[in-house]
Amino acid sequence: MKACILFAHEGESSFCHSILSHVTQSLEKQNIEYKLRDLYKMNFQPVFRSEDMKLVEKGTASPDILEEQAIITESDLLVMIYPVWWWSTPAILKGYIDRVFTDGFAFHYEDKGPVGLLAGKQAIVFTTTSETAKELVATGMDAVIEKQIAEGTLGMIGYHVDYHNFAAVPHIEEGALSNMLRQVDERMLHIRQPVGV
Repeated sequence: MKACILFAHEGESSFCHSILSHVTQSLEKQNIEYKLRDLYKMNFQPVFRSEDMKLVEKGTASPDILEEQAIITESDLLVMIYPVWWWSTPAILKGYIDRVFTDGFAFHYEDKGPVGLLAGKQAIVFTTTSETAKELVATGMDAVIEKQIAEGTLGMIGYHVDYHNFAAVPHIEEGALSNMLRQVDERMLHIRQPVGV
């Protein structure tokens, strides 16, 4: 089994980095090979330019994107870790999605609409918010945040998605943060092995 980690947080002392540390430790303990795509450290170029569109229309992509697509293709598991900004993904991760999960690679269109081409893969998404769980539910944004990534993006292209948000991260005590990291550990212990393994 192979995994790809998409990580999108520039703060070295962020709680997202703590999540990342627990995810990588868990994968290593389970002898699961993984590739870490730390988008800020990679200085990933997130803008989907006209040149990108022309290449997609020809059924290909630039060398940097072909490399990312190869990693996605060989990975049975995708782990995304990011903070929720403006009720969505950070721009650098949105750009990765735009440039990498392209028409012809991640999905194609049929009469009924888009059909995912990455079926059979699983994704675990860990997000953080500054709002409390109660605030998110009261505004309905908890469902919006999850649906956007779990259904509108990863689910649409074929992934089985397991979504987890950790709320009020900047405002809670160390003990609560430790409990959240235990939840990360617990989730990472229940990875579905791909069919045939």
